[in-house]
Amino acid sequence: KSLVIEKKINNNFFVSTLNKVNIDNNQIGYIIVTEQANDILFAVEERKNFIIRTVLAIGLVIFIFSLFLNKYILNPIRFLVLFTEAIKSKADKPINMTKYFVRQDEIGILTKSIDEMTRELQKRTNRAETFSTDLAHEIRNPLASLKGASELLDKNDKQQEREKLLHIINHDVERIERLITDYSQMLKDEASLSREKMSKLDLSKVINNVAEEFRNNLLNQNKKIQIIIKYDVKKDYYILGIENRLEQVIANLLDNSISFSKESSSIIIEMNEQIKNYQLLVKDEGPGFSEESTQKIFRRFYSNRPTKFGKHSGLGLNIVKNIVELHKGTISAINRTNSKGAQIEVLLPKSS
Repeated sequence: KSLVIEKKINNNFFVSTLNKVNIDNNQIGYIIVTEQANDILFAVEERKNFIIRTVLAIGLVIFIFSLFLNKYILNPIRFLVLFTEAIKSKADKPINMTKYFVRQDEIGILTKSIDEMTRELQKRTNRAETFSTDLAHEIRNPLASLKGASELLDKNDKQQEREKLLHIINHDVERIERLITDYSQMLKDEASLSREKMSKLDLSKVINNVAEEFRNNLLNQNKKIQIIIKYDVKKDYYILGIENRLEQVIANLLDNSISFSKESSSIIIEMNEQIKNYQLLVKDEGPGFSEESTQKIFRRFYSNRPTKFGKHSGLGLNIVKNIVELHKGTISAINRTNSKGAQIEVLLPKSS
């Protein structure tokens, strides 16, 4: 074996190697070789410095990444958790998440989505609470009338008076039935609207289909009420919408107009093209609106209704308003200026 000796002399590094010298299997002496090896020392020192620099760089990168992770990912997620917990516990002061809305990354998109979802759920909750209160109030009136009529019926022996009381009872039962039916349908509609997808469709075809169905119904009922459609047949009236919901809008508007129309009168459906919207007008020849503010008619359970109240719950025009607003449109009502009757205007944005 060789003997290696390392020695540092005057800042110089020397390596000496001692070996035996054998001739014919006889040891005759030793040989020592000494070499200056500063380059080896320099290489070792350089390698040690490289390892230290690498460790420091990795540590710095990990530290910077942890700060970034904490500020831009963990903190927003922590705030989102606090935000959802505050909503769950119905806190008086919800967490303010607006500073994260400006971000364009996934965290910003997630924050906006959660905030929009929360606002929509709160709207639905408030709407359901208000609606339930209104419904209870509306049902209370016919129930009181029904109770009074039934008590009088039991005490009254006159046939004519009993028939009147039975008519009132029948009227109130129809009224309650219509309220409950329309209320149930409205809740189903609001739940299904969020799941339905819009598609490009021709508004003129929707109107023609609904109008033709109403014409047949009027004919079967021997009612002499005309439904006239006015629009440019050479044009297409394309919008983004849900077909069965738009059919519901047209049907409710026509049903409302028919309920106020007399025999031998006309209902006009008119379509016009504007810069950004299509204008839909539904005009009748009924008594018009007695209200100074005609927007009241779109409220739920609005009180100024046709005499045949059992057939009208007061929800029809409110349902129409909700569907129109879902389609990014607007609806308004006025009295016709040049003739007797009412006019409903619906504006729906054009499809791009």
